[in-house]
Amino acid sequence: MLAAAAAGAACYAPDELRNRADRDAYALIDARRERLFGDQGPFALPAATAAFGRDEATGELLTLRDEILAGDLDAIGPLDEVGAMGVAEQNSESVQRQKESLYTSALFLAEEEWRFGYRYNADGVAAVDGDAGGDLVAADSGFSASVTRVLGSGATILASLGADLFRFVSTGDGWDAISDAGLSITQPLLRSSGRLVTLEPLRQTERDLVYAVRSYERFRRTFAVDVAGRVYRVQQSLDQQKNETENFRNLQSLSRRNKALYEAGQLSRVQSDQAIQEELRSQNQLVILQGNVERQLDLFKVFLGLPIQVDLTFEDAILARLVTEEELRFLETLDGKDDEVVIFAIDNRLDVMTAFDRVQDTVRREAILRDALRVGLGLSASADTRSDEGRPFSHRAEDAQLSARLDLDLPVDLLPARNAWRRAELALVDERRSYERFLDQVTIDVRDALRRARNSAESLRIQLDAVDLSVDRARGAQLQLEAGRATTRDLLEAQEALRSVRDAATSARISFKLALYELQLQLEILRVDESGIFVDPDLEAQLMSLR
Repeated sequence: MLAAAAAGAACYAPDELRNRADRDAYALIDARRERLFGDQGPFALPAATAAFGRDEATGELLTLRDEILAGDLDAIGPLDEVGAMGVAEQNSESVQRQKESLYTSALFLAEEEWRFGYRYNADGVAAVDGDAGGDLVAADSGFSASVTRVLGSGATILASLGADLFRFVSTGDGWDAISDAGLSITQPLLRSSGRLVTLEPLRQTERDLVYAVRSYERFRRTFAVDVAGRVYRVQQSLDQQKNETENFRNLQSLSRRNKALYEAGQLSRVQSDQAIQEELRSQNQLVILQGNVERQLDLFKVFLGLPIQVDLTFEDAILARLVTEEELRFLETLDGKDDEVVIFAIDNRLDVMTAFDRVQDTVRREAILRDALRVGLGLSASADTRSDEGRPFSHRAEDAQLSARLDLDLPVDLLPARNAWRRAELALVDERRSYERFLDQVTIDVRDALRRARNSAESLRIQLDAVDLSVDRARGAQLQLEAGRATTRDLLEAQEALRSVRDAATSARISFKLALYELQLQLEILRVDESGIFVDPDLEAQLMSLR
């Protein structure tokens, strides 16, 4: 049965082995993501690809990038923040790299779990012997199988079974068969004994996977904010272009009016030329803004992992729904609670949890290297039997060969072990210092994020008031000009001020939204799923209840 299993395993195709590796790694990742963050949905790498990004099984194109390169798709949209996140999730190189890093951590854990499980081995041999004259002397074939298990105490158990079939051709004898069976146990009693030392490789890879899951989740949140910010910046460029276009049309209308009045002798040449000059300036600014929009779109396509030649379109009113009253009120509830907010962040930050856990890892490493300074004492016992010739697998307990052994390793020369332990002690001290410095940095980052969010909110209110004032000023200047109580310069200045404050208001909306996102990231209350970015309601309630 063992021989058949070994032969079957040897026949696995690479695709089947890849699927088995994926199954094991995905199960480990999904279990830890659910334990840490609740149901996150199944994790998966992109499907294995053949030439030109097609699925090896179905032949279908795998990503939007592949469809674009194949000529099957020339435009994407209309996009909003959520749609852009979906595109980036599938095509962005940085997303794929993070997924692959998490997957690799899971493979390491799967391997360590295998090391501490039942490990099977089987092999076979066939041989012939002859003399110098070319005559066949003997023929031999054999097979052996073994099972190994490492226990938490440090004990290693090995069970083996072997069979051998041989014949001395030169004597004319028939085939003979014998078999061997053995069981051995090795148990360290002092140095390297116990669960702390024995299970450390498994324990550390388990914790490394937890760290990788946390890191991946935090990356998803920061990446989602990055995507949203880039969408907003593209929208800002488009909004500037729209504002300048409206300004240009107003200037065209003013230029035509002033030119007609000048030709009729009712307006000076200076005021006519002022309008024309501003029209030309605005036209030139539109050319500059168009180039900026195209550059922003190209950079955004590269960020999303898309070919440059694809066209992107966006949903309307992305900027209009950017800031809500709830978000402004959320910030107001944190006034005067900076110290409490910092403590809240330290309690909930994923990277703080990982930094603390790494200190504990260093504590264990120091303890393990200190254990290496102890006396080595190991006990081993074994039982082996061999069948009679011609009667394979016929073993009698009374024929077993028993042995026991006690090995003593005195710590006579400990210099390498001593130095390794001393380095571990220093590493522990440094890790603790690093953790304290990291907490200080988190404190600074949270307080800075609070300041930026509050300043951005105040700036937004100022800019929105400035827009209302500039609209009234431009409308009044227009009426005054038509009534002959204002000059062309008055209207030009009012229109330019309106365009400028509209651009500033858009910038203030985006700056506040991104500052709020950054604060929510610092507090670790931001969440991401297929519906987009949102705030964890339970953590938000805790934050709002701070006193």
